[in-house]
Amino acid sequence: MHSESRRQIAEAFIFVQEENMSTRYRPIVKGGMVLRSHADEDHPDTISYTEGIDYVVDYDRGVIRRTKKSRIPDWSHHELYGQTAFDHAAFPNCSNRAFTVYGDYVYESDPLAESFVAPDSGNRARMERWLAKLRSGEESSIVVFGDSISAGGEASEEKFRYANRVHQFLVDEYPRSRIRLLNKSVGGETSKDGMNRLQRDVIALNPDLVIIGFGMNDQNKYGEGVGVPPADFESNLRQMIEAVKELDNSDLVLVAPCLPNPTWWYASGLTGEYAEVIRRLGREYGVGVADVTAIWEQELAAGKSPGSLLLNNINHPNDYGHWLYFQAFVPLLKA
Repeated sequence: MHSESRRQIAEAFIFVQEENMSTRYRPIVKGGMVLRSHADEDHPDTISYTEGIDYVVDYDRGVIRRTKKSRIPDWSHHELYGQTAFDHAAFPNCSNRAFTVYGDYVYESDPLAESFVAPDSGNRARMERWLAKLRSGEESSIVVFGDSISAGGEASEEKFRYANRVHQFLVDEYPRSRIRLLNKSVGGETSKDGMNRLQRDVIALNPDLVIIGFGMNDQNKYGEGVGVPPADFESNLRQMIEAVKELDNSDLVLVAPCLPNPTWWYASGLTGEYAEVIRRLGREYGVGVADVTAIWEQELAAGKSPGSLLLNNINHPNDYGHWLYFQAFVPLLKA
């Protein structure tokens, strides 16, 4: 089987005592693992950890563990350690911010087997009108419309927010382009809340591309129900899609959400149903789909823990998680 070396940058890890933690990809090229305290290696407060002193690596198996006297934070000191189900309101600080470290490494990859694209994701042909504008250098605008994740929740810097990553990628990929990014996302909102401000924050702006990212708060469990049931979620998204499609020049991407921490009290376990609604509507209306749910499931299946992807340990991605969101867009945007 043909393989090639690839570089993974700023993958997030949470370490518990001296337990083994899996890397996303393996096997790792020997001697190439570097761990630090920030996603940005140039951050002025970055702590660089030393292999053999702070951590040890099994390169063939693709696992890392902290040493007993490591400077790497030990998640067993987190107040949620040992909790099998938790209500965030009952704990002063659920965040993983103080415990998350980031690693760079080189790994051997099978380029044919490795993919971030779900089989039924929207394809770039559905955005060709907008991409043509970028290639020609016309001025264009992007409106991001969603909840706290789309607003950039828990990213350590603006440049690490998934929407900002998308914008920077487009600037680099289409150097003649002139793109304005307008983020109209609001924390805590469901698709129902989004419907209430769609006209003001999206339609009235007449953008060239609309990115719609709801679902995380819709799926929240409250007693015997959820914030917005899947059928109502579908109805709300349909109305949003149809309103955007009535504009003359707007293309559209729907974003399927990441998975919340399954031990969080308000996680319904139904995120997959909401993601399937998004995929189905993408096919039905011929609009792009950034299938973050599928990518998140791949990460977990590869051995990443929920906490290593969620900075608030509940439902907000860390810098690596925002990168995963961005990866869901890349196949739709490449020149």
